[in-house]
Amino acid sequence: MIKCCLASLFLTAIAAVAHADYQDWCGWTDLAARIGSENVPNGAGVILGQVEAADSNGYYLAFDTSADPEDPNFSGKWVQRRSGGTQNPSSHATMVGGMCYGLEQGLANGIMFINGHELNDWIGTGYMHTGQGGNSPPEDVIGAQKIWNNSWVGTLGSTSSDHDLLRRLDWVVSRDDVVAVVGLNNGTQQQPLLSYGFNSIAVGCRDGDHASGDVPAPYEGSGRMRPDLVAPLFTTSESTATVSAAVAMLVEQVRDAANALHADGERAEVIKAVLMASATHNGIIGETWSNDAVVDGTDRGITVRPIDATVGAGHVNVDQAHLLMSSGKQAGAASGTSGANLAGWSLETLSPGEQRSWLFASEGVTDAFSAVITWNRTVSNSFTTYTLANFDLELLRLTSQGIETTLSGSHGLGVFDGGNIASRSDVDNTEHLYITGLHAGRYILRATRPAADSGGSSIDIGVAWTASVPVPDADINDDDTVAVLDLLMLLEHWGECDLCEADIEGSGLVDAIDLQLLLDAWLGL
Repeated sequence: MIKCCLASLFLTAIAAVAHADYQDWCGWTDLAARIGSENVPNGAGVILGQVEAADSNGYYLAFDTSADPEDPNFSGKWVQRRSGGTQNPSSHATMVGGMCYGLEQGLANGIMFINGHELNDWIGTGYMHTGQGGNSPPEDVIGAQKIWNNSWVGTLGSTSSDHDLLRRLDWVVSRDDVVAVVGLNNGTQQQPLLSYGFNSIAVGCRDGDHASGDVPAPYEGSGRMRPDLVAPLFTTSESTATVSAAVAMLVEQVRDAANALHADGERAEVIKAVLMASATHNGIIGETWSNDAVVDGTDRGITVRPIDATVGAGHVNVDQAHLLMSSGKQAGAASGTSGANLAGWSLETLSPGEQRSWLFASEGVTDAFSAVITWNRTVSNSFTTYTLANFDLELLRLTSQGIETTLSGSHGLGVFDGGNIASRSDVDNTEHLYITGLHAGRYILRATRPAADSGGSSIDIGVAWTASVPVPDADINDDDTVAVLDLLMLLEHWGECDLCEADIEGSGLVDAIDLQLLLDAWLGL
């Protein structure tokens, strides 16, 4: 039973510091330039739940609960006081709300209705019913809420209590198909709540000043990497709010599409995959993004560490996320391959021993290719047990003879410059490919579930992939010019020529298409 003394345990709001204008950093400016600021989604119609630790006065809301708040940043918005009490604004809640849905700077300033919860009440009888067994599950969300923002960190004082709360939140994500966005601690000291969960999006900040690292034993799923991604602000409270806003933008975008194929785009697994696949793959300032892919030998291009150890998939980019989501749902093939574009997403259901495959063509060199699959753990209704499925993700090449070929080891030399073409973690519930310098050709993206996997009968995975615009490379002899020698080499290799520099557009044939590309480059067309 949750008692009033719970407030004395280490459950704290994450402190805020001053911040710069962040719209450029997270891609909002690029998005507005690309589609027009009047067309940028702002979370309109999306309902958010904001969980906040009470301040010294017991206040936990971002603004006064009147329908027309005095604070102009929240004009016209309504916050439902879910944990009761007479309220004035909490400075921390106001900061978080402002960064997420505030009219002045919130990316999701179209959010008009907020469910406000005080942290200890939310953990206990107010919502999660932590420690109260399977007979008191969390109540249904009121008002079709889609997002939980949790800009706080802490522990309930014991591993078993922390496990109970983490399982309950993961259960709620699966049952209600909500997106839970949670912050890591500022500084280096890890805190289990709520970043040690499986089904949420764990967020750090752009400068790396957060408690990154693997989930430690004895916590469930030890060895999993945290965070999932970072946002371009200097505290994790603000970063968490920014990612919640990015989620709201994607949800509105999908709902406005009014297309049955986009319906699955609201799924929590898809939203998470889209945000991670589209993230800007930069490390912290002065460092390179890396997921420890093997760089030479027979395992070149393989990793068991899907994301960067400090920034996860990278820095959230709402322009790239919008562009990826706009590519639409592209279902994979259970056998053979399904034709796909260079960007897309899907929701797939796989049983043990099944796979899904997408075939796409890159008609030039792509600077970067990014793909993510992610899935939820399944928590029992009693909250006492759980299962977690296992998946692998890999990119293969299709030869001119239609033969699937691995890109690991020496097979990938001359096909991709760096990164990983296979992600094979045994502990994470995310797999991620990030490939640089992917040459022209036909490729198969494949998600595979081992036949011996015992993590549940049928598991949904969110899938998302995107690539930079392919650039044909007509400099066949690599002398930094396109001229007569390149033309002669192209004519010399005319016809079938797999993995051939003269095959500029990667079809496996040197033909009139390649000749036209060379002439265009030569003449500067």
